[in-house]
Amino acid sequence: MKKYLLLISALIFASCSVSNRTMGQKSQDMEKFRTDTIDGVYIPADLDDCFIQIDGFWNDSTKTVVKSWSEDEFIANTHFGIGMWMRNNWRLWGGSRLSKYFNELGIFHPDDMSSIILTGYHRYLNGEEIKLQQQIDYHKAYWLVMQEPQRKNYPKGVFRIKFDTKIRYHLKENNMPGCVHIQSNSRTDKTWIYDYHFGWKRLTEEELDELEDADPDKREEILLKLFNTRNSEPETRNSQLTTQN
Repeated sequence: MKKYLLLISALIFASCSVSNRTMGQKSQDMEKFRTDTIDGVYIPADLDDCFIQIDGFWNDSTKTVVKSWSEDEFIANTHFGIGMWMRNNWRLWGGSRLSKYFNELGIFHPDDMSSIILTGYHRYLNGEEIKLQQQIDYHKAYWLVMQEPQRKNYPKGVFRIKFDTKIRYHLKENNMPGCVHIQSNSRTDKTWIYDYHFGWKRLTEEELDELEDADPDKREEILLKLFNTRNSEPETRNSQLTTQN
């Protein structure tokens, strides 16, 4: 009987120890989203604070060079430099008060966070409008259009579609991202494509070649033509499609 009591006591002690460690870990995890410093590195509180910190990193001559670059050049030149430094040291991957700030704005990928910081800083340095909400909308739209369609949303009669190829473009009206998902397992002379903005369509080889070979800034125009052609095959009314997808 005494042995059983000792065993039960040992199990209770072990359980309490694990529970205490778990609570301690959770407390540490919560603290990183509140503290202003992690491992000796100051963590900005918001976008404006990021600008202040970057201002302190660079001298006037560096800022002059940065201002001379176009926005696209600046993003390309800094993504793997200071951009990577921010993602690692400001804990955009591991979690910090700055990543929490972006999460609350609806931004969750560290690459998107650093892109907003860098884009905003370039505009700030050149006295331009930051357009934060526009940037947020762009990154949200990117993940939306890049997502492959779910099976429940396939056209009627279509059950098996494999997508291995994507081609990207931008809408001319608002520069929002677009992406065409191209079927890779077609058993016929036509291929299904899916686009978040346009929907579903079966293309001939000639139509697909035209779309794939076009410059990105011409793809929206081609998609409009393909989806608005009166004599084209209705993309969601083809009842003949069963297994020959």
